[in-house]
Amino acid sequence: MRGPPGDSVEAFEELRRLLLSGEREQLRDLRDRLNNRERRSKDVAGVLPEAVKLSGERGEELVQALRPAVEGSIKQSIEKKPDTFVAALHPIIGPMVRRSIAESLRRLMQSLNQTLEHPFSWRGLKWRFEALRTGKSFAEVVMLRSLVYRVEQLFLIHRKTSLSLLHAALDPAIAKDSDMVAGMRSAIRDFARDSFATGDDSALEEFRVGELQVWIAPGQYAYLAAVIRGHPPRELRSVLEDTIDSIHVLKGSGLANFQGAAASFESLRPELEACLRSQYAAAKRSGGRKVRAWIAVTATAAFLTAAVLVALRNEIRWRRFVRQLNVQPGIAVTTAHKGWFGPSQITGLRDASAPDAAKIAGAAKIDPAHVQFHWKPFFAVDPASVVERFDRRFALPSSAQVSSMNGVLTLTGSVPYDWLERVRREAKFVPGISALDDSAVAVTYDADSVLQRFNEKFDPPNTVSVALAQNVLILWGEASQQWLARVRSEAPKVPGIKSVDDGKAVNLDERTFQRSKSVIENAFVYFLTNKDDIATEGFAALSRLPDEIRRCETAAKRIGLNVTLEILGYADAVGDEAKNVDLSQRRAHKVADFLGLCGFESTVLKPIGMGQAVKPTEVDKVVPELSQRRVSFEVVAQPATAAR
Repeated sequence: MRGPPGDSVEAFEELRRLLLSGEREQLRDLRDRLNNRERRSKDVAGVLPEAVKLSGERGEELVQALRPAVEGSIKQSIEKKPDTFVAALHPIIGPMVRRSIAESLRRLMQSLNQTLEHPFSWRGLKWRFEALRTGKSFAEVVMLRSLVYRVEQLFLIHRKTSLSLLHAALDPAIAKDSDMVAGMRSAIRDFARDSFATGDDSALEEFRVGELQVWIAPGQYAYLAAVIRGHPPRELRSVLEDTIDSIHVLKGSGLANFQGAAASFESLRPELEACLRSQYAAAKRSGGRKVRAWIAVTATAAFLTAAVLVALRNEIRWRRFVRQLNVQPGIAVTTAHKGWFGPSQITGLRDASAPDAAKIAGAAKIDPAHVQFHWKPFFAVDPASVVERFDRRFALPSSAQVSSMNGVLTLTGSVPYDWLERVRREAKFVPGISALDDSAVAVTYDADSVLQRFNEKFDPPNTVSVALAQNVLILWGEASQQWLARVRSEAPKVPGIKSVDDGKAVNLDERTFQRSKSVIENAFVYFLTNKDDIATEGFAALSRLPDEIRRCETAAKRIGLNVTLEILGYADAVGDEAKNVDLSQRRAHKVADFLGLCGFESTVLKPIGMGQAVKPTEVDKVVPELSQRRVSFEVVAQPATAAR
């Protein structure tokens, strides 16, 4: 391929892209499948059931690998929550235990009854001699001689391998070799099949060996062989058949896949022991001896029943007490040991806010003096413990409610402001609280506390009094404009104050301004006739004006006003009107110049020649010749913002 080198490289890259685009896409997909944990988990989940099934068919490697983890998990679960497993196994274990206890008590009662019914009779003496001769106990001889039947041994034998899976016997001392019994059964079955040309489906149901006979209850994968002494009823066969059916229901898969390990069938022992039955013939005795026997039996049974009931009641109380402790907030029981002949032991964790365990024991009718508690302190974070810990620190008001969820403490109801402020500052210091939600709280305010906060912030002058009524701050007295303005704008920000009522408060700056304004506007500067020269009386009035004008300006600025002083010049009615206007103008400027020399800005002074004469006032009537030759003043005030 000819052409520039750059074109060759690009063409090669294009060719490679066309040829390998599919493989690149597959590689990217494969990389994403390997790096994406979620995708990889879904792939494994899709093939996991089939893989487990194939692994089970191939061998027990997977079972052996999973067994430690599964056994450890079950062991920890039983240690932490034994009640759950007891409740799950109760339907199976409960009937077995009850049946075994009932059978043991029945055999005991029969033995005791037989022993008591044959004390000094001829037959009783004969049996005692037999007991001495054979070395057996008298009770055993009585039971053997009055025996109707007794199932002495039971064998669970695998049908295919003829191996004994489980063996149960009334007395381990008389137990025979279970494998030998299984082999004997196989030999007899094979002999019968060969001798009598029976089919493969035929089964050996029973055979006799000396005083004993063996009944066989066949099953699909195993059969049950019962070694019986005496003459059993036919109902016993139904019991054996029901038992072998129950065994196949419980362990059918284990029997079908039996590989030689019989330990897994040990759990079936209660099923076999329930078939170890016996029946004795009732002896005919006189009424008096029967009464004595029944009295003894009843007394013994009553004593045993009372002991069992007392023990059961104590055990129920103890279990109830342990459950009550565990459900208490702030208490976690790790171990609980019931001491029958010594003090009981309770070990666990306890929060400081948790209730007293001794009081709980007393309420459960357990003597606290016989229980030793071993607690280790910890901080419980369950809602009840967090709320209790919060209440102990802050003393929750009766009008408020509190709850905790996921570390957030929620307050509702009505609470005082000072209490709420403390909670807002310190709530997160309580273990188990990470946030506070007080959005639904109605805050109440104490008037004295609100006024104290107001006084600390605004420092009212001695001329002002304050009070609070329905969250409204009431002011009366005298105060400056600056202080009143600050209170109006900032007092509603004080918790507990919604608004300010200053209708009864006197603004000192406003009053000073009005007084100065009145003094200035009532001052008159008199002039000589037909001249702009100030008369002697005018100088006296004019000399007092500068201080009053300054006082008025200062007060006006404090209340947000700009003032302009209008200087109004007047002339008497004598002479030409134009001349009077000019004369009044000159008189007004005369006073303005004087005030300018006193330091007042010209923008503040506004001289105006009024020209015409004015009617004399009550004061002017005293000197009518001066009343029309004067300068008067008018203070014009405007808001400072409008002036700008």
